[in-house]
Amino acid sequence: MATPSELLKNLDYLHPLNDEERDALSKIGKPIFLSKKTKLVESGDLFDHVFVLTTGLLRWYFDSDDGTENNVFFTSEKEHAIIAGIPEYYDDQKQTKYTIEALVDTQLLLFPKDQFEELAFQHKGIFQFYIKSLKVIIGTLRNRTEQLCSDSPSARYEVFLKNRPYITRNANRKYIANFLGITPNSLSRLTARIQKKPPPKK
Repeated sequence: MATPSELLKNLDYLHPLNDEERDALSKIGKPIFLSKKTKLVESGDLFDHVFVLTTGLLRWYFDSDDGTENNVFFTSEKEHAIIAGIPEYYDDQKQTKYTIEALVDTQLLLFPKDQFEELAFQHKGIFQFYIKSLKVIIGTLRNRTEQLCSDSPSARYEVFLKNRPYITRNANRKYIANFLGITPNSLSRLTARIQKKPPPKK
């Protein structure tokens, strides 16, 4: 497995970091490899780390009181390069209700959250990456909320196909259907309808 220093060096979106900042991160980073279907975190765990996904795909889900599974997030470096942590961090909690599972073989770089934030306040490049990540997360949540409130299932799915092709190809369709708030059968009908559409005129 690659060392933290090697992983950081190969991450294109971290190129704005200078050598000192990369060295500081490499000293607190821990590479983790998750094979497909392996869980990084399970509901009820105490998780006091943040992480950068270097390759792969994660799904974030939790079970309702009635046992219904809710797929809330998908994370892939193919779409958004961010530093991620459990949502409960924003309420100053370390115990999570989410399970985070690898949908394909996945590699990430794990950092103790407190140490990462300490470095962010010491180094401009790390701070800027942290702020950029938070903006991406907030923007993703805003878009998802607005889509669920105002867009039709068909419109939500077409946007998903357009903006998240890697997830479309690699995530189980029942997870995608649940994420979109529809049944797998409805998703199959939408897929068939979209495939029958004539291509746009040039």
